[in-house]
Amino acid sequence: MKLFKSKAEKEQERKMLVKSSMKELEKRIRKLQEQEQVYIDMARIAQREELPEQIKLAKEALKMTISERKRTYKMLLNAKIISQMKDMSAMTTEFLNAIHVISKDIAGTTNADMSKLSGELKQAMGKVAEQTENLSDMLEDSQDDVTDFSTSNSLVSDDEIDKLIYGTGNAAAESAALDADLEALKQQLNS
Repeated sequence: MKLFKSKAEKEQERKMLVKSSMKELEKRIRKLQEQEQVYIDMARIAQREELPEQIKLAKEALKMTISERKRTYKMLLNAKIISQMKDMSAMTTEFLNAIHVISKDIAGTTNADMSKLSGELKQAMGKVAEQTENLSDMLEDSQDDVTDFSTSNSLVSDDEIDKLIYGTGNAAAESAALDADLEALKQQLNS
């Protein structure tokens, strides 16, 4: 058993952790979508049975679930973007290392002033390595956000909830309008 992991082993472990985290986020999103439908169905049943407290409870649960799904999507997208940026940064570092090796070979065979070019390449590689480290830190911070859900439901409006449950807006208002139309038709038939 080795005491220390190589850089390649650490990178492979990081990639597996990122992939696993993304799969967990995707799984969570699917579960939240299923739960949204359950709450929509419950609200419709409560509406049909004229249970205002249960309608209110179902709407609040739906609002919380949608807010959590949106936050989870945000974390998933952040993780994907940051991971891809890290991979691009790693490719850039590899490219600059290859250029550095080539420039050393050329410097050994010609009289050209390659020391200046070599110094500039080293400086550029240092900046890329710093950027890679910063991206790693951002990725770790993003993963920490997975467990930090706020209870705020401000991501979802009441109108959005009503549209999900009733179709095109506030059911109470639509129901009142239908009742008024029905009453007007009855009066027209009786006259």
